[in-house]
Amino acid sequence: MRNKTLDNTKVGLLVMVGLVFLVFTLYMIGRNRNLFGSTFTIHATLTHVNGLVPGNNVRFRGINVGTVGRIDVTSDTAIVVTLNIDESMKPYIQKNVVAAVGTDGLMGDKLINLNVPRTAAAPIEEHDTIQSLKPIETEEMLRTLNATNNNVERISTDLYEITTRLKSSESLWSLLSDSLLARNLRDAVSDFRTAGAHTADMTLTAKTIVRDLHHGDGIAYRLFADTSLSNKLDNSMQQIQRASQETSAMMKDLQQIVGNLRQGEGTAGLILADTLARRSLLRSLQSIEQGTGRFNENMEALRSNFLFRGYFNKQQRKQARREGKAGFSQPNP
Repeated sequence: MRNKTLDNTKVGLLVMVGLVFLVFTLYMIGRNRNLFGSTFTIHATLTHVNGLVPGNNVRFRGINVGTVGRIDVTSDTAIVVTLNIDESMKPYIQKNVVAAVGTDGLMGDKLINLNVPRTAAAPIEEHDTIQSLKPIETEEMLRTLNATNNNVERISTDLYEITTRLKSSESLWSLLSDSLLARNLRDAVSDFRTAGAHTADMTLTAKTIVRDLHHGDGIAYRLFADTSLSNKLDNSMQQIQRASQETSAMMKDLQQIVGNLRQGEGTAGLILADTLARRSLLRSLQSIEQGTGRFNENMEALRSNFLFRGYFNKQQRKQARREGKAGFSQPNP
């Protein structure tokens, strides 16, 4: 009888411990799901929940502030997630928070992160619908990482081949060790510097010219701004144009005269073009010259003739008297 009572006591204690453990477990589960606290409900529309299930945590600034209540598929591109948030967090969560599906750690459970924007807004209210971000899929990220690794591997292989070729290239090393090439490069750099200095001087000269134009100094300003000089230049250009026109007309006349001479028109043209006329004129001139000489001889003969000698002597005396009067009338120096 005594042993039976002891056994019943042990069984009763075991049942009591089991009940306490069960109640404690239910309490912890309910606490994690906010079943026993005061909560309010908000909604977020996502395109992909990425393995999110009801009961997962909702975090705000790294703090668990609620749990996922329901996940409803409303269309082929929209999934509405209901979030149960602790009532005490309502003043701190704004209407413009953005929901994003994340992971608790690297490979942990899924959760909802409420990201705080930079702009301020009013506090969130019951049954508000907040914005969401497209979740980053782990498989897509792994595929991208795999493609990146493949590209890095190919680049590494190419770099290895390039370095191998560079090491085995004697021409490259001889080119790099060529002192003449280094000297030529230094000379080229020096020439570039000299050209840069000349360019700077030209720029300074151009700035000086522009400054003189701006302040009204120099002949350039007079050319651009002095109206009287501009008028003089216009008159000079008009005179040059008229002279050019007159010269052109004179050249046309001269060409016409030369053409007439070539064609034998006029006396000069006839002389230049007709050889027979030229010879005849030459003979005539020779005959005139011979006749003039003979006339002079005849005049000398007449002076020697006794019949005309008195006449010529009389003319000489008159000429001498005229010359004497002219010399007497001149004043003494």
